[in-house]
Amino acid sequence: MKRRIVCLLGLAYLLALGLTTWSLGSNPLQAQAKEKKPKDREEYDLFNSVLKETDPTKKIGLLDQWKQKYAETDYQEERWKFYMQAYQQANQPAKAIEAAKEVLKIVPKDFSANFTIASITPFLGQATPPVIADAKAAAQGLLSAEKPPNASDADWSNAQKAAQFLAHQALGWAAMAEKQNEAAEQEFVKALQANPMGAQVSFWLGTVVQAQRNAEKNTLALYSFARAAAYDGPGALAPQGRQQVDAFLTKAYNNYHGSDAAGLAQLKNLAKANALPAPDFKIKTKEEIAAEQAEELQKKDPLLAFFVTVKQRLNDEKDAFWQEMKGKGMPKMKGTVLSATPAARPKTLTLAMTGPTTAEVTLTLDEALPRALPEGTVITFEGSEPTEYTPDPFMINMKGGKIIDGLPQAPAVKKAPAKKAAPKKAP
Repeated sequence: MKRRIVCLLGLAYLLALGLTTWSLGSNPLQAQAKEKKPKDREEYDLFNSVLKETDPTKKIGLLDQWKQKYAETDYQEERWKFYMQAYQQANQPAKAIEAAKEVLKIVPKDFSANFTIASITPFLGQATPPVIADAKAAAQGLLSAEKPPNASDADWSNAQKAAQFLAHQALGWAAMAEKQNEAAEQEFVKALQANPMGAQVSFWLGTVVQAQRNAEKNTLALYSFARAAAYDGPGALAPQGRQQVDAFLTKAYNNYHGSDAAGLAQLKNLAKANALPAPDFKIKTKEEIAAEQAEELQKKDPLLAFFVTVKQRLNDEKDAFWQEMKGKGMPKMKGTVLSATPAARPKTLTLAMTGPTTAEVTLTLDEALPRALPEGTVITFEGSEPTEYTPDPFMINMKGGKIIDGLPQAPAVKKAPAKKAAPKKAP
């Protein structure tokens, strides 16, 4: 289905621009009667039959009949162009390209032949050196094409716009096939600048950028995949293709940026509206986001920030970091009491450090506290030495140290009421 769409698009461009073999409604036999002429009435009739036939399969049959009866003709160029168009309409892209090559043997710079080759070749499913060479040659032919004498300024302007897109698409595809990913990136960007509606080009752009493994270009790769997945206008991928790209994009985005449904939706909305990202657009990595959050937390709550760093390093560096911190007095930390035993004079405290309810530290003091420590009390302690660590469930056992803030005040001692002085006796 994809190939048929591409072929018909290429033909539609040519028809719309009036750059097919002849202007619509004109008779080439009459238009070129001074220069060319049919050999006899039968060839004249065959020519007109081909010109009037709208069914591509029947037209190809008439062309075959014409070629068999009149191998030599004044109308070789016209006949191959008829073949080129009919093969495109009949969804026979490889044969359309072969016909276009025959046209180029007669007219080396023919616009319609180069247009046909450049538009179809990237979708043939072939990337052999000869096919790649054909794509490059056709693309260069389009970029250097000169205005035909019978084309209007308006038609030629439109044709050049279409040719710019197809030429850079073909050059990008050729570079991609040759694994010249940076060159392919440049060509695909030029193609999208010429025609933002090329969703297949957006997908290819994401592919070649991703293949470069350049961290500075990851945003462009993700954005390009988002464009291919989200864009649904003219030139969009088929629904099934868009779904496949969307699934790939979601996984890649979450791996790079972190799970963020709102951020992903925003990216797709932006890419749907614009084929290329703004120069200053950037998708942050998980590491960049974590660093920003850590910096903000450090400013807001440095004690919590310290423990978050400890927990992250234990998760990332595992035993190596545990051996580094084990048995060493820890700096000031803060936690919320979840339990304290024994109740009256607690010596062992279970503390939540990064949230209000999850136990993360068990602190055993050298001496029992003088009074009960209610659940929910926030304490600050320092000097405790880590003795044991389990990653799942996460728990650090610590001993010793001292609580420097958060202990409940001792209840006030009630003073006995002062005795009233005895009244003096009268003398």
